[in-house]
Amino acid sequence: MTQSRAERGAARRRTRHKLLGVAAAIALVIAAVAAVALYAQSTKEPERVVASADEAVLPYTENAASTSASASASSTASASAKAVPLVEVPNVVGRLGNEAESLLAAAGLKPSTTVDAAARIADQDPDAGSVVASGTVVSLTVVAAQPATAKPKTASKAVVVCIDPGHQEHSDTKKEPVGPGSSEMKARVAGGATGVATGIPEYEIALQIAMNLKHRLEADGIKVVMTRTTNDVNMSNAERAQIANSAKAALFVRIHANGSPDSRAAGVSTLYPGSTPWTNKIEERSKRAAGIVQRAVLTTTGAPNDGVTLRSDLAGFNWATVPSVLVECGYLSNPVEDKLLSSPQYQDKVAIGIAAGVQRYLGR
Repeated sequence: MTQSRAERGAARRRTRHKLLGVAAAIALVIAAVAAVALYAQSTKEPERVVASADEAVLPYTENAASTSASASASSTASASAKAVPLVEVPNVVGRLGNEAESLLAAAGLKPSTTVDAAARIADQDPDAGSVVASGTVVSLTVVAAQPATAKPKTASKAVVVCIDPGHQEHSDTKKEPVGPGSSEMKARVAGGATGVATGIPEYEIALQIAMNLKHRLEADGIKVVMTRTTNDVNMSNAERAQIANSAKAALFVRIHANGSPDSRAAGVSTLYPGSTPWTNKIEERSKRAAGIVQRAVLTTTGAPNDGVTLRSDLAGFNWATVPSVLVECGYLSNPVEDKLLSSPQYQDKVAIGIAAGVQRYLGR
């Protein structure tokens, strides 16, 4: 059957409409897919463009820098911790409160509490000989002080020993006669030696050993007179000898440390006054005391024997009217002996030796 022109036109219009619908549907699908892809892309973490190999490892570098900074801080903290000096704890058990505080302060330590000057220390923590950081607090157990009326039974019979810790914090270069009425003049008190390894001055070492010696002698019933108990004094050598004279001391014991241009020089020596118009009456007794004290110190310390020496040029001897000795406890110019002399335990060994020698000289 032959279609009319009108029918053919209508068929063409229907086909065109179908094609337009399909095209629209396809366009909608494409738009939808594009929208989904765009959304998906927008939810992704943007990729970082790497411009160089260095930038490619940037996250690791940041972590490494952070780690390095932490390590550096740790290293600095460690170095800071290492910078705190280590010190040896002195033995303060049995000592009076003021003596214990002085010894702890000299070692760079602190007592756990303020101690009555007349109280005795019954126990301590850390123990003597422990190595701790400077500034550590030492816990002290105290025995209450006895009433002021209580006196040692031997006090009335006690002999007197005068102890002179050599030198002082500040030297005095003003002159004094080397002996009574002498025209020869010497400095009132010299500065003393300084530890070549530790930097600790002689006057500190001398006082610490002297305080140990005081404690040892007093424990044995000997009355002790000190020329000084602090470093901040100004006392000439002649004035120190006159303190011993006034006390009518059975022995005047002077505590020093030696020095030499030769860093190998080592050992303990004990000096005594020689034959002068001022000392001829005490020379023989002083010489005997020097020999006894020297042997005792060598026994307790094991130090080299640097000999017993006569000296006639020392005002501290020439002004004395009582038997006198001067113990050079070691060489601060020798690194080994310098470090030993800064040790509270070795200081006490020296004091034990001197005390034993003094006791033997006194026939006790």
